[in-house]
Amino acid sequence: MPMTIDIPPPASWGIAMTAHEPTQLLLANVGWHLGTGASEVHVYLDDPQDPAAPLLDGLERVHVTRCDGAHWRQVAPSGRRPPTHRRRQGLNANHALGRCKVDWLVHLDADEFLVQDRPLGEEMAAVRALDCELYFPVAERMYLPGPQTTIWDGVFRTCTRALIRRGDGIDTQRVIYGDQADCLDFGVLGHSAGKCAVPRGADFRLGIHWAFRGEGRQRAERFRSTAARLLHFDGLTPLQWWAKLRRYTEYDPADFNIAAQRQAQIDRAAKAGAIPGGREALHAELKEIGPAAQARLRAFGLLYEVPFDPAPVLSRVLGQVPDFSVEAFDAELRRRLPERTAGLP
Repeated sequence: MPMTIDIPPPASWGIAMTAHEPTQLLLANVGWHLGTGASEVHVYLDDPQDPAAPLLDGLERVHVTRCDGAHWRQVAPSGRRPPTHRRRQGLNANHALGRCKVDWLVHLDADEFLVQDRPLGEEMAAVRALDCELYFPVAERMYLPGPQTTIWDGVFRTCTRALIRRGDGIDTQRVIYGDQADCLDFGVLGHSAGKCAVPRGADFRLGIHWAFRGEGRQRAERFRSTAARLLHFDGLTPLQWWAKLRRYTEYDPADFNIAAQRQAQIDRAAKAGAIPGGREALHAELKEIGPAAQARLRAFGLLYEVPFDPAPVLSRVLGQVPDFSVEAFDAELRRRLPERTAGLP
């Protein structure tokens, strides 16, 4: 007797993020996801006085939370603002999960964008029967040599996580990436872990990159998305990348564990900062990809070359396109983070 196959209707989904970023980036992230299928967007503004708040408040389907003292007294077990951004992100993601009305919720950073090859809601509806998280593999933006005209310029390299398994002692990462291997996590400078979505109304808890079941540390089972991938802009401009590395040095080691590849970047950045032109040279080495390196990654299937331009979607959703020039972005970044950007090129 043939199996009866019921095709469920597409699931609704939304995103949640905690952010303290230039207004251009916040509007881009919110508008992109609203325009590509999200039914809800939950934005937690790490700065309760964030000037982007009125703009976001005026958008339908966007829920804005100013993370002031009252918010942390409600959300944080200590009743106080947690010292690290990771802890604040996790608490806010699960706060959003508890109050959202969508079928699935995705936890993202403001510099991460989901791009779909086919409708995400259809995949989520099917995956719900598996009782697991939906995992989005990451692709990280790389700059092309030459001047950067907008914050979206470049191509993307994909991570090697789950592609490499060997026990003969050969360092595959070093074979592919050479001397850069120490600064990379499965082929990317940021994170190779990707991000995930979980269904509402079950016993899932959202972490930064993956989900848990129940109240303990049991990792949720996962299904790797074949409908969407995560584009990560680990530094929308060189200035933002330098500021990001500087932020990691501000944390108490007792509160924050820095990944090995990120620590290697921080160490190299400290040395580069003491040499005239050193920062620019290091950025070119680690963040730019020339024709030969592109060809090498392309041969391994590790290059995603579809351009990302959110402008048409934002024009339709927001009725405007923010200024995405490098100059405008960096000016806003310096205004928001004067101490963290001081002295950086």
